[in-house]
Amino acid sequence: MTDNGMQAFFTPKSIAVVGASNNPDKPGSTIVENLFKIGFEGAIIPVNPKEEEVHGLKCFSGIDEIPEEVELLVLITPSGAIDEVMQQVDKRMASRNDIKGIICAAAGYGEINTEEGNRRERTLLDTANKWDIRVIGPNCIGVIDNANRVDTTFVETLMPEELRGEAGGLSFISQSGAVAASLLMWGASLASPLKFNKFLSIGNMGDVDFIDLLEYLEKDPVTEVIALYLEGYPQAGKLLKTMERIAKKKPVIVLKVGRSEAGAKAASSHTGSLAGEDVIYDNLFKQFGIIRVGTLEELMDTMQAFSIIPLPRGNQTFLLSQAGGPGIIGTDALSFEPQLSLAKISQTTKQKLKEELVPFATVCNPEGVADITASATVAHHVNSLEMVLEDINVDAVIFITVVPTFLPKVELGKQVKELLEKWKDQKPVFPVIMAGKWVEEVRTMIGQANYMTFETPERAVKVLGNMVDYYNFQNQARGGSH
Repeated sequence: MTDNGMQAFFTPKSIAVVGASNNPDKPGSTIVENLFKIGFEGAIIPVNPKEEEVHGLKCFSGIDEIPEEVELLVLITPSGAIDEVMQQVDKRMASRNDIKGIICAAAGYGEINTEEGNRRERTLLDTANKWDIRVIGPNCIGVIDNANRVDTTFVETLMPEELRGEAGGLSFISQSGAVAASLLMWGASLASPLKFNKFLSIGNMGDVDFIDLLEYLEKDPVTEVIALYLEGYPQAGKLLKTMERIAKKKPVIVLKVGRSEAGAKAASSHTGSLAGEDVIYDNLFKQFGIIRVGTLEELMDTMQAFSIIPLPRGNQTFLLSQAGGPGIIGTDALSFEPQLSLAKISQTTKQKLKEELVPFATVCNPEGVADITASATVAHHVNSLEMVLEDINVDAVIFITVVPTFLPKVELGKQVKELLEKWKDQKPVFPVIMAGKWVEEVRTMIGQANYMTFETPERAVKVLGNMVDYYNFQNQARGGSH
């Protein structure tokens, strides 16, 4: 299969930024800066009739005046200028025929649902279609491909300098620019920063849409997990069939909004796409092995978990807690996930735990739960966790600790990090390290092992449930059993 023209957005040899600026308060400045920061190796070509230079680069007054080849155009000019910009594209293509893709980041097109907004979008798309140029947007924030060091967004990603361009296995497509920007900055701020492979804001989907990108990511060898923020799509059946096919090979995680009548109406007015009957989406997601999440927190947690935590090989879960209350919260949360079961560990493991822990620790009352108590030392934490992981009856562990003031945090973080590195490719652990800034150092140390931590037991349990659902789907598709 061909790439359907998508390659121009991910591996362009040259990018012209139309509306480039030296003003740090303008998005045209941020786009050029982001290309520098990520280490884009091709030509960066600023276009702005009001500037002679932008960030030290020669600036051209029009697209048709650029002497070198232009493969990708990023448009960040006001939408009112689209007629003039497309005239320049038309003139250039007639003589050079070199532009393969356009990312239109500006707003004021079809999404405003006015006669003028719709006309501007038609002008953009008609010219692009005439010359077989693919378009992402309008009304989007751009595209990032960390593997190929491309960043055409106007968002300050907040990613540490040393991690810019470092690609993980997660690719994300968003119909909302605001949601996309928030997740990008939120993910960079985590104790273990969320490393995207490809990050795509698609806005109005004037041309390139979910299916174009899903089919591209399906074949992309670097993409191991695909996540979507979805408001609506006019061909819901086709979209679901595409996701069903991909889910058999790669996890597909979806935050589908517009669940309520009011939400569906808001989604439709935002993008102009049909939101669709939510109950139909819900049932088909389950049937097709597509992981549906309900909140932004669950989307973030689930995306990260699938990209860095090994998939459980069953549903037998052990809850190991240093704190009584959070342990009960976690046990309650497990009871609300019918696909999860509390593991029945062997008598040998039970005896080992009792010998390791203080006399008033509670082991397997109920089955599958142990409270190592607030007096637990670093050794109690680490040794009991390893004992549980070594038990053949355990597929996954929810590990909860509220680090008291008398426990050496650095030593705890160091030893838990080392244990997680040891078990990383064998069994999943869902570390819940409570609470807040007090344990930030511990969470950051664990993050250095490219492992994630959770803020609450409920969030960890919800993600484990999503991973077990996907394990069960894949197992059924293979005709196997645990």
